[in-house]
Amino acid sequence: MAVIEIKMPQLFSSNDEGKIAKWLVREGQQISAGDIIAEVETDEAAVEIEAIEGGKITKLLVAAGSPAVKVNTPIAMLDQGAAGAQYAAPPPAASNRLRDELAAGGAPAASPNAPTAAAPPSPADLAARSRTRLMGGTPLQPLSEFKGATAMRPASPKTAYIRSENIETEPVAGWVVVVKGPGRGGFRPVYVGMNSVGRDPGQRISLSFGDESISREEHAFITYDEEQRRFYLQHGGKANIIRLGSQPVLVPTELKPNDLIRVGKTTLRFVSCCGPNFSWSDDVKEA
Repeated sequence: MAVIEIKMPQLFSSNDEGKIAKWLVREGQQISAGDIIAEVETDEAAVEIEAIEGGKITKLLVAAGSPAVKVNTPIAMLDQGAAGAQYAAPPPAASNRLRDELAAGGAPAASPNAPTAAAPPSPADLAARSRTRLMGGTPLQPLSEFKGATAMRPASPKTAYIRSENIETEPVAGWVVVVKGPGRGGFRPVYVGMNSVGRDPGQRISLSFGDESISREEHAFITYDEEQRRFYLQHGGKANIIRLGSQPVLVPTELKPNDLIRVGKTTLRFVSCCGPNFSWSDDVKEA
């Protein structure tokens, strides 16, 4: 049996601490590699902590709402069971030798009698990594997922503007607000271009509120055509039909402000920012 620590990963090169905004797992819960286990907030972004290894969460070491949690601080304990025994922590002497060799910049020396085996993941890989999005925005893809990243860029932007130093984000074209179902009161931005809708955090519109009847990826698409200044809703070819009001969406259909969209057990109200009277390609005059 191997019990390992999940530690606070590096968030940005400019941030060495963050606030545990919300735990998405509970003690005793079984998780898989890739599951999002917590949301952490920094001054400039919300960071999703992703588990690298599967197992059972045995202990949450830091309470939700705890501010200023330093990078590499243990935040939870993960029991990998028998499958994780090969990655169990080495005895103190071996651990100290490994630490010293890594600090010197060299590879760990192999014992002459040790059998050849696949290299275990590094301590950072055994803990967690971060997937980052701007506050209220979509997930970002880091240039480097580990310590040393110097900038974060959004995935496949069509247009972008600078929000703060070294951070780029996309201009919002509208929002969808959950008015019925899990996550009621929550919202997600809709961006210029085509927006995939699904439960997965990698979706441009991630409806990760707990409605399991929504497909993980591409359950639907919401598109803002900047040239025509119109929004469209279309299905993603899934068995669970998407509806605009009471009507099934079988072909791309124009989406109007305050329209209701039914996805699985969730009802969304569409709120527009762009349209006939405003687009990000317009010059905005001073008020």
